[in-house]
Amino acid sequence: MSAKEILLEQLKATYDENYWFVCIKNSLADVTAEQARWKPAGTDNSIWETLSHLNYYNNAHLQRFKGIDYEYTKSENSETFSASENDADWQAKLNNFDAIMREWRELLTAADNAKFDSRVSATNDSEWKYVISDINLHNAHHGGQIVLLRKLQGSWDSTKGVS
Repeated sequence: MSAKEILLEQLKATYDENYWFVCIKNSLADVTAEQARWKPAGTDNSIWETLSHLNYYNNAHLQRFKGIDYEYTKSENSETFSASENDADWQAKLNNFDAIMREWRELLTAADNAKFDSRVSATNDSEWKYVISDINLHNAHHGGQIVLLRKLQGSWDSTKGVS
């Protein structure tokens, strides 16, 4: 299996198809804005804040993969975890996540195999195959946090995966 094929399988597993764990799209299914804002005492981030964080970094790397010299707009990682009091913003956040992830799939599918062995940029010696694998791992990590938050709030349907 090529690096491209492995990365596409990882993307599928973390984005929209359950494998050994619940993918993010399924972990977010039917979450209301109120549920997305909720967080128990002692917890750093809500579901909404976590999705904001994922959108920020998935988009940043997507732009770079497209060859755009993307500069971070946030000076601190903690600034990427944000939420709104406007319920309509929640649906926009979900739609943005889907758009970013669909574009990732399209670009990875269309990319030449050599792209995955190439350096990210003149200032970043990492190869794309490692960066994309790390993005997928990052998504899986936060997807698990979303499921845990839903379990704690009592909104998780265990028939969707992870009892």
